[in-house]
Amino acid sequence: MLHKPGWRYLVGIVVLVGVWGCQSESQPPPSGSSAKQAGASEGIGTRHPGDQSNGKAQAQEPFLPGRQAGTSSESSAQAPKWWNQTSPPQTTEPSEPSPSVGKAEPVVLPQAPREIEKTSSPGERPAGGASEQSPSESLRPNPLRGGPPQEDPLRPEQIRLEMRPKESVSKEPGVSAAEGREGSSSSEAPAQRIVLEGPSASKEASPAGYSQAVEPSSSRPPFDPYKEHGYFFVGWPKPKLALVLTGNRNGYVEPCGCAGKDRMKGGISRLHTMLLELRQKRSWPTVALDVGGISKGSGLQGVLKFHALTDAMRKMGYDAVGVGIGDLKFDLGDLIAAASEVDGKPGLFISSNVALLSWDAGFTGKPRVIEAGGMKIGVIAVLGQEFQNQILSKEILFEAPEKVVRQQAEPLRKQCDLLILLAHASRQESLELAKKAPVFDLVVTSGGAPEPPAQPQPIEGQKGWLIEVGEKGMYAVVVAFYDDPQQPLRYQRVVLDSRYPDSEPMRQIMVAYQEQLKDLGLKGLGIQPVRHPRQEQNGPFVGSRQCESCHEASYKVWKRSGHAKAWETLQRADPPRQHDPECISCHVVGWNPQKYFPYQSGFWNEKQTSHLTAVGCESCHGPGGKHVDAELGRLGADEATKQKYRQAVVLPLADAEKTCLECHDLDNSPDFHFKTYWPKVEHRED
Repeated sequence: MLHKPGWRYLVGIVVLVGVWGCQSESQPPPSGSSAKQAGASEGIGTRHPGDQSNGKAQAQEPFLPGRQAGTSSESSAQAPKWWNQTSPPQTTEPSEPSPSVGKAEPVVLPQAPREIEKTSSPGERPAGGASEQSPSESLRPNPLRGGPPQEDPLRPEQIRLEMRPKESVSKEPGVSAAEGREGSSSSEAPAQRIVLEGPSASKEASPAGYSQAVEPSSSRPPFDPYKEHGYFFVGWPKPKLALVLTGNRNGYVEPCGCAGKDRMKGGISRLHTMLLELRQKRSWPTVALDVGGISKGSGLQGVLKFHALTDAMRKMGYDAVGVGIGDLKFDLGDLIAAASEVDGKPGLFISSNVALLSWDAGFTGKPRVIEAGGMKIGVIAVLGQEFQNQILSKEILFEAPEKVVRQQAEPLRKQCDLLILLAHASRQESLELAKKAPVFDLVVTSGGAPEPPAQPQPIEGQKGWLIEVGEKGMYAVVVAFYDDPQQPLRYQRVVLDSRYPDSEPMRQIMVAYQEQLKDLGLKGLGIQPVRHPRQEQNGPFVGSRQCESCHEASYKVWKRSGHAKAWETLQRADPPRQHDPECISCHVVGWNPQKYFPYQSGFWNEKQTSHLTAVGCESCHGPGGKHVDAELGRLGADEATKQKYRQAVVLPLADAEKTCLECHDLDNSPDFHFKTYWPKVEHRED
């Protein structure tokens, strides 16, 4: 047995060994040339904590996703309070990205005057390793699909938005926003915030305002927008000016969320958050322009949506919006309200070749000059010639787009640093207008593909770019301007996905819009049931419960499916949407899913027709009234009659996919594939 001094001696040795071991494990990276060589082996554009700038070792600090590599802590402290970057990170970025993520590389886009060269595929590196990039490598597009995601040095480590207090937080798919969250929605409750932390935030947290879908199974992997759509603005320094370009919303306010809102694109809420990121977090001078096509002019619901969207665009700070063909189909009073000054600010709409009431009324006819980032931006908007023939109104006047572009472009060019054309026209007509007046820096067209191209498109023989904006509000295009003769412009196609949390101001607009629909009801909206095309043959809708006694096995399959819970998804949405005809049409029995109107004997309201809520048997097989009557002997006892009406409700498997796609389209069910979804509801009657 040792005496006390001996124990102390042993303890001292253990402590010294432990301290020495800790120090050896936390040695800084090698300095001098060895550090440079290590950095070179990691690839161009990749920087990590401890990299050398002057041959001396720097203090190592965690690499935060929300901070540009190499930026001092003082600059981070100057970030706007909205982004609240003061909270410590939960995790530290590894100095060596994992193979599944890939290493950061700059996305460099071509100058406006230059011709686009052949690009390498996403994720490729120059053949010579980490030397200078080849010209073709510098023209790499930002990958939206395919290739590993890139590291975004400006991605926020934490995104915090002030949100309206919610009653609960979804714990798992199928649990509504009204279940499982602690706290209450009383006015006394403190304001709650969205917090997305680190690269895996989309896997761990569903932003407030999102409703989890009932339909998808828990086996579906979590959706990661960065892995699916890539990173945006990688390696971009702060520009003199950033233009955010949108258009062709066509009445799409927010994703429905039926198949999981995190997997869907678009919405005014995400657009607003993206604009706030550019303006507040990045401090970029930002101008927002829209080429038109806000809503579709159909019925009272279209009018309500038009006003909701114009209100949203004002709150988002749009500087000018072109007049679209759908916008001109509304009542003249609605158009004038959107085009008139509000609180001393110019009206939202501009169009040099469209006049409301008269040319001297002053609602739309002049170009607009916008000052931002120390620059003057001239904006001319026109409506294409082909669209003008669709409007028959003596109170709306038109002029040939080519004529006004020729008259206004040259004088405005002399006054402004940049000249933009918003052409609500086909892609071909937009290009022809650009050739008639070759002085525009950007020609923004409503024509083109549903998804904007990954690369900017130089106009042949000119220095300007043609910009396509896609459709349904799923994308935004950002063009940034720099005092850099080697690269004066940069281009980024932005997918408005779930990386952008919901915005409370936009949510309030959506709440008010849904409340209007609720107050008016279907009758107040002017909706009337129509005769079903198979009503004579099949009879009325009777509800799925009538099928249970004879088709027990199939009924059990339906009862366990997401179809049986379709009405609940509308009730659980934030805000609830069970009074919205455009949502009701795919969540009940007896409606046209694409035209948003009910059939006679179909669903009308939850009180009168509760047996027709949710997606039922007759949603796919058609009305079953006569089939039920025949089986119960109400139409006679002969077998031929029964067989006739049995055949009337048969849906061949070959036709089933087409029926499914009426609701499971790309907008509302982007992950839908018939071969993978059909087994979830498969049922057969032999």
